[in-house]
Amino acid sequence: FNMKDLLVDLMLHYGGKWITKPLLVYGKKYIATRRDTSADLLDYDKIVEEYTKNLGFVLVKQILVKGPSGKFYLLEGSEGSKTLQCLLNEQFKVVNFFVVDDFEETVFAPNIIHHSETYLVECEYGTDAETESDDDQSSDDEYNFDELELIKMLKSKEVNADLSHYKELHPSMTFKDLNEARKIVNLYSLANSKPIVVGKSDRTRLRYKCMIGCPFVLLISQDGKGPGFKVKTLKINHNCEDAFKNPRACTSTLAQYFKSKLQNNPQYKLKDMRKDLKDQFNLNASTSKLKRAKRMALQKLQGSFLDDFNRIEAYANELRLSNLGSDIVINLSKDVLEQGKRKFLRMYICFNALKLGWKEGLRPFIGLDGTVLKGQCKGQLLVVMAQDSQNCFYPLAWVVVDKETTMTWIWFLQLLNNSLNLKDGQTITFMSNMQKGLINAVKNVLPLSHHRYCVRHIEANWMKRFRSGDMKKLLWWAAWSTYEEDFKDQLSALGALSKSAAKDLLKYPPQTWCRAYLDTICKNQMVDNNFTESFNSWILEARGKPILKMLEDIRIKIMNRLREKEEDASKWTIDYSPKCMKLFTAYMRIAQLCSVDFNGDLGYEVSEGEDRHTVNLVEKKCTCRSWQLTGILCPHAIKVMLYQKIEPKNEINWWYSKEAYLMTYREKLMPVRGEQFWNVLPEHAMVPPDLVKTVGRPKTKRTREKDAAIKRAGEWAHSRKGTKMTCSKCGETTHNARTCNFVEGEQGATLKRKGDRTEEESEEESEEEVEEPHGEDYDVNSSAPRPTQDEEYHFMSSLQYEPFGPAREPESDPDIRPQVISENSTKLKMRMNQQRATGNRVISFRGDHVGISEPTDLPYSPTNLTWKGKEAVTGNQLERERQKKVDKLKTRKTNGKSQI
Repeated sequence: FNMKDLLVDLMLHYGGKWITKPLLVYGKKYIATRRDTSADLLDYDKIVEEYTKNLGFVLVKQILVKGPSGKFYLLEGSEGSKTLQCLLNEQFKVVNFFVVDDFEETVFAPNIIHHSETYLVECEYGTDAETESDDDQSSDDEYNFDELELIKMLKSKEVNADLSHYKELHPSMTFKDLNEARKIVNLYSLANSKPIVVGKSDRTRLRYKCMIGCPFVLLISQDGKGPGFKVKTLKINHNCEDAFKNPRACTSTLAQYFKSKLQNNPQYKLKDMRKDLKDQFNLNASTSKLKRAKRMALQKLQGSFLDDFNRIEAYANELRLSNLGSDIVINLSKDVLEQGKRKFLRMYICFNALKLGWKEGLRPFIGLDGTVLKGQCKGQLLVVMAQDSQNCFYPLAWVVVDKETTMTWIWFLQLLNNSLNLKDGQTITFMSNMQKGLINAVKNVLPLSHHRYCVRHIEANWMKRFRSGDMKKLLWWAAWSTYEEDFKDQLSALGALSKSAAKDLLKYPPQTWCRAYLDTICKNQMVDNNFTESFNSWILEARGKPILKMLEDIRIKIMNRLREKEEDASKWTIDYSPKCMKLFTAYMRIAQLCSVDFNGDLGYEVSEGEDRHTVNLVEKKCTCRSWQLTGILCPHAIKVMLYQKIEPKNEINWWYSKEAYLMTYREKLMPVRGEQFWNVLPEHAMVPPDLVKTVGRPKTKRTREKDAAIKRAGEWAHSRKGTKMTCSKCGETTHNARTCNFVEGEQGATLKRKGDRTEEESEEESEEEVEEPHGEDYDVNSSAPRPTQDEEYHFMSSLQYEPFGPAREPESDPDIRPQVISENSTKLKMRMNQQRATGNRVISFRGDHVGISEPTDLPYSPTNLTWKGKEAVTGNQLERERQKKVDKLKTRKTNGKSQI
């Protein structure tokens, strides 16, 4: 538009008082109006002249102007005038000027030349103020619009725990309607614990009074000078006592009070609600009223959950601005987009600080997992975790998706590949829970990467048929075997207990879960995905919140975690991580039991137990493969180093050093501004993804595996399923103490309480304990009673949480998953207590240049799949056979071309 053709109205505010806290507000004032002023004549010097010549100011210290969205900006010189002229348009042509007199304190506001806000709010033209005309006649303004704005802001303050913003009523309060007035008065009554009652209520007025003898009176009626209602009569003093039962604490008021608490914690329970009311306001509320209030608050929050999707694009832009270099991607539904709407599908977040931490100090080992969101807007959170030298999780990226499928994993991994520059994944090792869609996605996006399966989940499936504690221990010992001969020993021991168990275990390819066949590039020997699932438990509370609140909680937790980890590492008094040194110390103890033979060149033979290993110091390899797997010297390499008088600690891989740890955590997440600074535009609006409904009634508790530990009285306890309960009075198993007919002292009754022993039984047990063999039997559980061994090791299923309804309270989940079987307290302990080395069995090198090998000559083979008594194959087996044939054809074709 032509600047000369645009006419603007100038509103010159003066005679008021500046309020700087908590917000910058101009108090009671006069207004002089200059209408239909040409925009090109708008100049700083002319505005100053208006104040000095026409409004009686001697000296003007500062001129401030309100921007398009109502914020104050400092106007200085011709450059400021030009910036203001550029902002003028048909939506912003009423300009409000404010003055700071010479005797007033300086007001701090941003200069208008740095203006960056967008036109989010339409300026209102109407005003109830009596204004001056061009003849410079002025009059008092009866209504103070900035004060009304301030009062409105105070009314809309957040409902906090003690309702501190609602402790007082003010005679100048105005209300849009009587419903708004009722809400304010109800919160005032609740905040002050006063039993206010309604004296009169109709369409035009609302009168409140207190108990008999209390002078409190409040009258709210229509405002005769405009729309809305205002306080007409207010006697604020009370002489009554606090109320234990408050008639104003209705269901809607309690729902409004508990809304923010339920939003922050959807697991907020009725007993906690009742306790908070009692502690804060000494108020007694019935259970039925609290149930109704909770249901109403959750129903209202449904809109809050949905409204987050309208602001999620603005949030993504804010993340990009505050953390430069971060990858934030939002994926919308193409089908719905063609209909002119926007529907949220997925959101990907990978902060630049986390990318730098991955590149500078982390091993190329990545865990993948997904977890269910528990809030009103359902979906799933897929996460990618690295692992630091303390074996703690390090978040790399996460996505919110509508559901977990092959497509969503492919989309996630493609973005991750771009963020971390993984290329074809040749040097990367992944760990997952064997989800079919995830396995295919990794093969699709990163075809040359290495993929391990979590032994916890293999155990969960395998133990459905084989529930023995001995079998479970041998499964883990087989997974921890670092060379094939040891793996065969554990498999043979398992087969001695049950051949079908050993064969069934081999259905899971050992090269995906046994250390003897894993790659050695990533310098990580983990065989379970627990560190990734620990992250899901770490953000348990956040997963029940609206999407923006959840993402903010995750960001803040990670921001604090990066700082705390760096602070912890700065206090280390050693050059390597404590976890690394703990394993190194255990290996040092084992090395003392080994013997070494040297050929005078580069050949070292080290015997541990009956196995004789070969160590190559130049290539940093040992036939036990532990050195290659972890980067930490194995007992055999340590023995050779000590033999050559070399400090073995100096040969630990750099990944475990304090320097690498500090480089990992030195990059920080930058703070993000609050929602009031986000650039939310109408075109950002979008609808949430469709709810994926499951068959049956929604579950309120997660599904447990067989024999899974349960949480009882705040501690972990074993399942009582299958346990025979006995009567505490007579010791019989047919009844309990409540229905027992035993009378103490009655003849013929036998009383044998649990734990009672006769002298003969005690002597027999003591003799059995003495005769128990030791020596070559290194079973660490040999001292424990056999009947309890099945319960000594238990499996905790994956932390998968089911959605719950608005009136249901889910079961609380553990913060930390209990350890299944500790390698330190079982296998390493056995190695530290073994007899003198004999070295009868020679262990040779295996594996390709990255340490990967295939199992050969195993004592058992996997059972074939059968269908109706006949052999059958799975789709995966057919796919593998097809791929083998395709590879053979390609090889023939390549060889044929080379011969030509």
